Amino acid sequence: MNLWMDILRDLPHVMDNHERLFDAWQEGGVDGLVIGPMEFVSADPMPGDRFVTGNLIPGTQLIDRNFVATAAYDPNPTVYERLGVEAPQPPDEPLPELRAQLEKTLQAAKDRGLHIMLMYAGSGAGPGGDGHHLRDERSLNAHLARMIDALEHFPMADGAIMDGPEWGYEIAPHHMDHRSFIFHNLPENVAPLCADLGYDYQALVAAKDRLYERLHNLDPRQVRLHGGGGLLGSFQLFGADPDLTAWLQFRVDSVTGFFRRFREALTAEMSRSVKLGVGPRSAAFAPLCGYDLAQMGDFIDVLLPKHYFWHRGFDGFVGTVFRWVETLCDWNPKLSEAEALTVVEALFGITLPGVAGLSDFESALSPEFYEQIVTLETSRALAAVDDPNRIVPWLDTGRFPHDGDPMTAADLRHLLRAAGDAGLERFLYHHQGCLSEGEWVVISEICGHPWRALGSDYRPSDKLSL
Repeated sequence: MNLWMDILRDLPHVMDNHERLFDAWQEGGVDGLVIGPMEFVSADPMPGDRFVTGNLIPGTQLIDRNFVATAAYDPNPTVYERLGVEAPQPPDEPLPELRAQLEKTLQAAKDRGLHIMLMYAGSGAGPGGDGHHLRDERSLNAHLARMIDALEHFPMADGAIMDGPEWGYEIAPHHMDHRSFIFHNLPENVAPLCADLGYDYQALVAAKDRLYERLHNLDPRQVRLHGGGGLLGSFQLFGADPDLTAWLQFRVDSVTGFFRRFREALTAEMSRSVKLGVGPRSAAFAPLCGYDLAQMGDFIDVLLPKHYFWHRGFDGFVGTVFRWVETLCDWNPKLSEAEALTVVEALFGITLPGVAGLSDFESALSPEFYEQIVTLETSRALAAVDDPNRIVPWLDTGRFPHDGDPMTAADLRHLLRAAGDAGLERFLYHHQGCLSEGEWVVISEICGHPWRALGSDYRPSDKLSL
């Protein structure tokens, strides 16, 4: 097994130490890098922020919560003109020394034979259109132009990875203002997209509302009767609602259609052949988010399903299931925890070993979990492609994976062994700024030459760096 190392936004640290880092990483089994967005990013720590952040770079602007970023290249106006979109403004402060160091670092990686993929290559795109982002051609072209611009500016890169767009998958109340809350997924500007794909927008909205109401009024008798009843039982459990089925299929058709159009446009507009990767949720959640992995495998070069299994935080497998069960119990006081879990298992087609109630989630990451759940999620993803090298799961463990509960080096060993036994040949570690010594010991033993601290001048960052 090999791995790609995710550098993410931590460009200055890697650029300053790239020869030493590349030596150590390659010795430990790294054969590729995922880097980006192509911006020089640092951050201004918030009071009480536990994450380590760097000093501000002159000429940068505040983004998101406490990040600042400066583009690592000037836009090429002809790319944007060709696609009929507005080019972003070049940065006020070009930072030529950092740019030169970045070029040197990427070329060094290329000379070593490392595979290079740009992450968030469309970051910093100019304005799109007013329509829904899955339909609006101007929005698609704005993102496409920026990706093309980045890939042409950095010819060392073999391709780019997209993390979304996708539909939501959470029902927990604290996700109501987040992109992942499923009941916010049918705003009015989706209506034209529904019409394009042959769906009745109002019927889908009504089905969504009926599901919301049903999930607030689950009958324990129906759960006991239909839970574990396969497709037919689940159809009855969720109201035998054909328009609900249509809504779920619309989610798949719309997301698949978007990526197909994007892949075709990228191929047509690029001056060279490049790979395109997409990072869906893991196989159990992918259909709810709008991903059909088999269809995507027909035209996307690399699929990077999220092998995120932690509790709490966000995007973790155990945490997502827990939030569904917890929310259903809150919405349905007459429903037992075990019955709520039955509903969630019926929806996602999973059974968590040793978990019967909410408190059991605290010890859900058992050896049986890795043997059963990780094996199944890996096998299902591999079934979607003709070459196992086209499945490169995103993997995160360590102290605060996506702000979730810690996953130890022992958890990582269980995870990699189960995935490897299922046929996995490569994964993407997210990301090097959070890599701990224990994790690197496990990774290097499985993927390359075992790392030992006393015999090496390399130390994983382990700084909880964003």
